[in-house]
Amino acid sequence: MMLDRLRVVDWEDDDAVFDHAPSRAALMREYHRRMAHWARAFNAEAYWPFFDIVQRIDPAFTLSDDFRTELDDYLGENVGWPSVARTCRGAVNWAEFRAGTEIALPELEDPYEPLLVMYERGGSFTVESEFIDLTGIAVSIKPLSAYLLPDPIVQLDPAVLDALDESVG
Repeated sequence: MMLDRLRVVDWEDDDAVFDHAPSRAALMREYHRRMAHWARAFNAEAYWPFFDIVQRIDPAFTLSDDFRTELDDYLGENVGWPSVARTCRGAVNWAEFRAGTEIALPELEDPYEPLLVMYERGGSFTVESEFIDLTGIAVSIKPLSAYLLPDPIVQLDPAVLDALDESVG
């Protein structure tokens, strides 16, 4: 369950933020790449990059009241950053939607997985006017078109990400 996965994220691990700064930046860029393709596929470019793709695919989709309350409580107690909370909510909606939908979806990579891996490697981010602050490293904000790349920016394999962190450190 996606909410259980979020519950194990240590949002306050300052050491991991710095230890994994290079891989976290690459994961943020990979999230942008994947979400750019999803945004293009569902005419959601105006909402990119931090949005709930499920609401663009099926606006009628909702979580059960109990589950939504549980998610709201978790986010309210643990995630104070609006863009992070929005992506966590999007990831949970995505997981629940995918598990029960019969809507035909394009063959695109999971839009939220890079961010989830980034969270697991050291918490959150904040959005500034010209960059995304990952604490320890920043990612410049580029237009959606800059991310419509066919190939991944980084593989999500832990060994690849660890090697990236070690090569810079």
